[in-house]
Amino acid sequence: MKRLGFIGVGMMGKPMAKNLLKAGYELTVLDLNAAAVEELVSEGAVRAEHPVEVMGQCEAVITMLPGSADVEQVVFGAQGLLSGIRDEHLVIDMSTIDPMVSKRLALEIDSAGGQMIDAPVSGGETGAINGTLTIMVGGPAAVLDRCREVLAVMGNKLIHAGSEAGMGGKVKLVNNMITGISMIATSEAFLTGLKAGLSMETIVEVVGTSSGNTWVLQNHFPNTVLKNQHEPGFMLDLMYKDIGLALALADDVGVPVPVAGLARQVYQSGRTAGLGRKDFSVVWKHMAKAAGVHRLAPPSDDAE
Repeated sequence: MKRLGFIGVGMMGKPMAKNLLKAGYELTVLDLNAAAVEELVSEGAVRAEHPVEVMGQCEAVITMLPGSADVEQVVFGAQGLLSGIRDEHLVIDMSTIDPMVSKRLALEIDSAGGQMIDAPVSGGETGAINGTLTIMVGGPAAVLDRCREVLAVMGNKLIHAGSEAGMGGKVKLVNNMITGISMIATSEAFLTGLKAGLSMETIVEVVGTSSGNTWVLQNHFPNTVLKNQHEPGFMLDLMYKDIGLALALADDVGVPVPVAGLARQVYQSGRTAGLGRKDFSVVWKHMAKAAGVHRLAPPSDDAE
């Protein structure tokens, strides 16, 4: 399997596509962002104008798109992938979308003679650039085996979440529910400490080595909150979307998730404030403003 298509070469997709080119794969690319496509063409990729054209030139097509509707349009739309599928064509959807949509897409693609797995990722832009993503796969093991070498170029950890398309998405939503809630919980606690007169250094030192420690604190705070750097990253809009999908999944299986529902409301407030395209950690600044905390250091005695 050397001829691949890649549809969706944005912040995550572009570095993933570059790694495939470096690994020697022949790549046909498609995206609404002409500049991103041109950059990949300059490195050896071939440009396509429509999804069906990508499918016609490749053995497998990877999609990395923002949401369910985008993937459905690429597959089912005019000149979509479905109209060009032949026997044994493979679709690898690496987007994070509604697991029920993934299941329906897989059924339609299978009926047309092709195969599909869902393979969402975790690891952010840094993981995409370095080829160290965690990739969560839903679909038959035999289909995963067909593209295992391709996925290994983009990620260093492959997890087979289940034999049905959509299972990868389900475990990704579980992960993002925790991450989204953790960012808000950590922000609430730290803002309380700062407002109470503690220094950020003291809070980080204590919490970072105690029971309140989180992945968000160890990996996200140092690069975003503490540097006041909230360019994506993983956009707040996408975290809002993913928690919404997680809430729908929880509702479908009958699990009450009140904390996740409240967390989504906080992210919605951030979107209303125009922060949706910033890294999701910008929710810290939004919450700090509401709390009346305007700096990371506590007020001095003189200021009081």
